Amino acid sequence: MALVLLFLWAPAWAQEKVLKILEAEKLELRQEGGEEVYVLTGNPVRLERDGEAIEAGRATYFRTRKLLFLSEGVRYRDREGRLVEAEELQIDLSDESFDALEVRIEAKDLLLTGPLCQRVAGAILLENGYATPCASCGQEVPDYAFRAREIVLYPGDRVVARGVVVLVQEKPVLELPVLLLFLSDRQPRFEVGQDEGGFYLKAALPYVADFGLGFTLLSYYQGRGYGFGFDHYGTGEAKERYFFLHTPPDTFQYRGEYALKRQEFSLSALVERDDTREKLTRFRLEALSPGTPTPQDWRYTLRVEGFWDHDPATPPPRTLQRLPEVEAQSPVFREGPFSLQAGFVLGRYLAETNPLNRSARALGPYAEAGRALLSHSESLSLSPWPGATFRAENRFRGFYYTTQNPDGERERQVDWTTSASLRQSLGGFSVEVGYARSVQEGETPFRFDALPQRRSHQATLALGFQERPLSLSLKAGRNLEEERYLPLEAQVLLQDQGYSLTVGHKRGLEGEGPLETRLEAGFTPYPFSLRASLRFDHPKALFDPLLLQAGYALPGGSLNLTHRHDLNGKGALTTDLTYALREGVTAYTLQGRRDWQADTLALQGQAILGPESLSLRTTLDPKALGYALGYRFGAVPGPLLDLELSGRYQEGFRATNLRMGLTQALPEVGFRLNANLHLPEVEDKDIYLKDATFSGGMELWKPVPADEAGEGAIPGLSLSGSLTYTRRPQTLEGYSLALRNFGPTLTFLGRENTKLHLAALLTQNLPGEPLKPRFILVLDRCCWAMRFTLDAAKGSVGLAFLYGGQAAGLLLSEEGVKLGGGR
Repeated sequence: MALVLLFLWAPAWAQEKVLKILEAEKLELRQEGGEEVYVLTGNPVRLERDGEAIEAGRATYFRTRKLLFLSEGVRYRDREGRLVEAEELQIDLSDESFDALEVRIEAKDLLLTGPLCQRVAGAILLENGYATPCASCGQEVPDYAFRAREIVLYPGDRVVARGVVVLVQEKPVLELPVLLLFLSDRQPRFEVGQDEGGFYLKAALPYVADFGLGFTLLSYYQGRGYGFGFDHYGTGEAKERYFFLHTPPDTFQYRGEYALKRQEFSLSALVERDDTREKLTRFRLEALSPGTPTPQDWRYTLRVEGFWDHDPATPPPRTLQRLPEVEAQSPVFREGPFSLQAGFVLGRYLAETNPLNRSARALGPYAEAGRALLSHSESLSLSPWPGATFRAENRFRGFYYTTQNPDGERERQVDWTTSASLRQSLGGFSVEVGYARSVQEGETPFRFDALPQRRSHQATLALGFQERPLSLSLKAGRNLEEERYLPLEAQVLLQDQGYSLTVGHKRGLEGEGPLETRLEAGFTPYPFSLRASLRFDHPKALFDPLLLQAGYALPGGSLNLTHRHDLNGKGALTTDLTYALREGVTAYTLQGRRDWQADTLALQGQAILGPESLSLRTTLDPKALGYALGYRFGAVPGPLLDLELSGRYQEGFRATNLRMGLTQALPEVGFRLNANLHLPEVEDKDIYLKDATFSGGMELWKPVPADEAGEGAIPGLSLSGSLTYTRRPQTLEGYSLALRNFGPTLTFLGRENTKLHLAALLTQNLPGEPLKPRFILVLDRCCWAMRFTLDAAKGSVGLAFLYGGQAAGLLLSEEGVKLGGGR
């Protein structure tokens, strides 16, 4: 039924190419005021439009005005994943704006409701609205929410509300003129504590203005001073983000990004500095006109790229700087068979100097100079008479510098290639005359644009005959640069369905005699295939290895045998066997190699049996047999089990190890466990664990809440971080442990999805160091959380507060609360 409706309705929405009808029960076509009206009903009607999903009991489309009116249980999910539920919804398909009545919006972790809603230019406006991030937390009464005269939900899930009344437990406690929320990016944070330097306070407080929105970053460190900054997002057409942070005593971090792209021009700029890495301000600017060029447009570009060095005590990096560079590129001009394109680049550069240029070495390892680059290319292709084809091409690039060579001349480089050919065909015969000249020469002060020196100048003559299955070719020429003849190349090709034979010969015409002879043969009677190739180097009087290949095509697989044989007296070199077979989820592979010169045999095989697989690797030489037997069970995201038994047999078992790995990558539980177990061998009969590594997190058991009487609560226990065990028999303890944020976390579950997390984490090496854990206590109410930290290693105490969805997940990150552009 849906296909029939789609066929009937498609002409009405020919311009709305991405709108699809997925499900409906009835279609009605009407004429109202000279306009075609389409009415769909269903239980429900389901539509899809360019990544947007629409459901409603009734859908009415007004063709002339391109209006879609939805009613009766409307559900509309936009491309950003926001769900809009309404009694009535009207969409203007020409500009994607809409109007809705009695609306409910789910955006990330925020629920918004209101009597009237509009979308214009991608932003959703809700009048007299209500919003809370606690709707999905299972709270009978939301911990906090707000009412507002106007709520604007911008793309990227940034919310600006005006005329705000803040509610705690649904009771008004505060009135604000404006309120800003970031749902996808960082959220407001506050932290107070004490570290080894004394008391500190950090805060990231939001703001909103006509020119954008963002955070003010404030901090105070006892005895060290104040820190301040901002993190600003623009809300206009351009992509804008400006970040600045000063941390006492003299550390600066800032980053400014701007990007605007239009049909007529585009502009992108970046300025950044991070004293925690290097005391440099890097900048980059690129302006293009037009912003979206077509093949018929002239193209203009301005580039500026470089850095300011704020630390004269350290040498600056030797990166390329454009100060500035301008470029003009023409479109391809065509006039009949002739085409032309040209370009020009002018710039001043700071860059590494060319170590091969004597005058550049005198400037030092890093120098400044100007450069002009002129380029043009021309081509001509035509058929002057029947059977004839003439082609010519000229490409030129000239590099001109402000520096001088030791003779006082301006330095330059040239890359110039010219080629032309005339081909005449007469039935199966053909003759082609060719000319080619290529020059790369000159000097440059810079390493980044240095060209290898090269000169080539030659004329060629080629004769050919082709009459299936026979093909003959003969090619010769003259090197005009060295005034000598090029080698004569002859080739005979006999090819038809099922077989091919190629004989090639190259002979020098300046008294060198024969240079090279090669032979290639192939025979492919399906399902078999046979190939052989051989080459003889006449000046060296040596054969290249003879290559013999045989193959057999199996249903769902293949069998191939390859042998290399030396004809100069060494005899057999290598023999390779490859076998592959696949039937559904079952697959088998086998690879083997016999190295006749080294007297070794290597075999590698694998059997995939659905979720299980077996593998075997062996190497046999005159001294020992090496082996590795593997078993794998499971698949990503896991659990995935890997076992491998490896070692070698040489008058007994040696270097015997059993490697074990267990991996799981589920969102709730993700970890990697690897261990290496030593097994008995000739020199060591003991069984012991050599090393083991655990990283990630796993929940050993889930928390159980208390019953109605307040009894029977059981805390959950999880393990997270990284632990590495290494056996060290040379030390007194015999082992070492490396812990990185490793430890247990107890989770207590209360009413309304309230959680209390208590974690004890260690970052140190054991044994030999006293235990200095970091204790973290988090009260998580889903839509807000509070964290208390006691770090014995740093001697610091901290208290942090954060609100918004999934607060505890952010607070429990190993890095802690991040401020100022933290990612």
